[in-house]
Amino acid sequence: MSKQPRVVVTRRVEQADVLADKLRAAGLEPVMFPTVQLRPLPSHTLDDSLKNLQMFDWLIFTSGNGVDFFFRRVEELKLTPKLPRTAVVGPSTARRLAEYGATADFMPAKYSGAALAAGLGDLTGQHVLLPRARMGGLEIVRRLWQQGADVFDVPLYDTITAVRDPAALAKLEQGYEAVTFASPTAVMGFAKLAGRPHAAAAVACIGPSTAQTARASGLPVTIMPDEYTLDGLVKSVAHYFSVMRDT
Repeated sequence: MSKQPRVVVTRRVEQADVLADKLRAAGLEPVMFPTVQLRPLPSHTLDDSLKNLQMFDWLIFTSGNGVDFFFRRVEELKLTPKLPRTAVVGPSTARRLAEYGATADFMPAKYSGAALAAGLGDLTGQHVLLPRARMGGLEIVRRLWQQGADVFDVPLYDTITAVRDPAALAKLEQGYEAVTFASPTAVMGFAKLAGRPHAAAAVACIGPSTAQTARASGLPVTIMPDEYTLDGLVKSVAHYFSVMRDT
């Protein structure tokens, strides 16, 4: 494999450059094909929660997007709330939290919602605020319930399929060797906009929930990192092509 492998980036426009830069640094050529976009939801449920933050024992963020929507509303309402103990799913979410001057009290060693819930232990009688996407996975909610928590699942935004971009589709049709998915909704968005990935292309998923959606859609998942982060994803994709080059 003499040329740089072309790797499709399916993240939304506002987030695509971060992954693209990491791919370039690893000697890979990113192909931008955004498959999702965010649509804010009415904020009344969040507003009620913000006015009663003192009743919550834990505040849980499962994505940087959730952090952004939460704190933007805090700023719009000109609030200076005292946050409850705060848990995040992984380092990128923790970094986003730090941008708003807050710190995480807990982050699991394995970066997944299931590991986050398990790491909090017995939550009997505790109130947990979970601000996130409306179509967020149910696994973390089930686990929190099983651990005794009273969960307030607050939808902040919808993740919807991106508007079809003929120019991006034309670049995609020039060929690629791998396609990356950083969320289950990106998998579904790609299917709606472009159909199935090329049969010869490697399918790379950032973690188990994304991989589960890909497999349920009939896609063979070729690559999934041990560390469920963008850095882990890029490292695994680069390793895959390094092995391919040597065979």
